[in-house]
Formats: sequence, C-alpha cells, structure tokens
Amino acid sequence: MEKNLSYALLIITVGILIGFSGNIWSCGPVQVEGLLVVEGVSSMGLAENNSSVTIYTYEFTLYNSGQEDVYVTSVEPILADSPYILTSQDSVLQDINGYVEAGSSMNVGGTVELFTEGMSKEEIMDLEPIVNVRVSSTETMPI
Repeated sequence: MEKNLSYALLIITVGILIGFSGNIWSCGPVQVEGLLVVEGVSSMGLAENNSSVTIYTYEFTLYNSGQEDVYVTSVEPILADSPYILTSQDSVLQDINGYVEAGSSMNVGGTVELFTEGMSKEEIMDLEPIVNVRVSSTETMPI
C-alpha cells in the first residue's frame, strides 16, 4: 500500500513539474533583426483625366532593427494577380542603392493604377493590389 502511494505521489509530482516546464523553457517571442515593414498607409482616388481609373497610393516604412547598416538595392511591392490592376510589376520596382542605418528607417511609396469602371465604392475599397514587398539588399559577411 505504501509502495502504491509512493508511486502515485511520484506520478503527481512529475506531472506538476512537466506542467510548469513549458513556462520554464519558454523563451518568449523571438526578436527579429534586420529590415522590417513596420508601418504602412494607403489611399485611393480617381485619376484626374479618367473616371474609369482609380489611383491607389501607398507608403510604408522599412525599419532596420539590426546592429549593422543594411545596403538596400531595391524595393518592389508585389502586385496581386488581378484583372483590375493596370500598373505593370516592373513599374513599381524602385532602385534605392543606399543604406538603412542600424536603428533607423526609410519610407518607400508609389502608386498603382486600377481599372474600376462599373465598380461600387465598396468593391473598390475591397481591392488589395499589393500582397507583399520584396526588398533586395547586399550584405558583407565576415569570414
């Protein structure tokens, strides 16, 4: 009987320790170092000379959270695969060729033309022409 009680207490103790071990071994959120898109804004408005075209204007902020400066070659918003997008993928590529210093940020912006003839305001507002951002950079690594 004492042997069974000892085993039961051992099993309960091990169970409690395993339950607490998730918190003991957890490292929390992982810090990401390097370039991050930290903020973005966009707006839409009709083109001046064509009511069938809506201009989507965007601006986002790249922040360098790393300890080293990062040389950015280019920034390219990746456009959605949509028949409403008139702007070509090549035309949104922006050559930067400059550094984003450690702990600093850089704003990148542009426009995308959308064919919105016959669409309601709600349908236009639901369009999301940019799905990702591709940042090309070069990094010198020590040997």
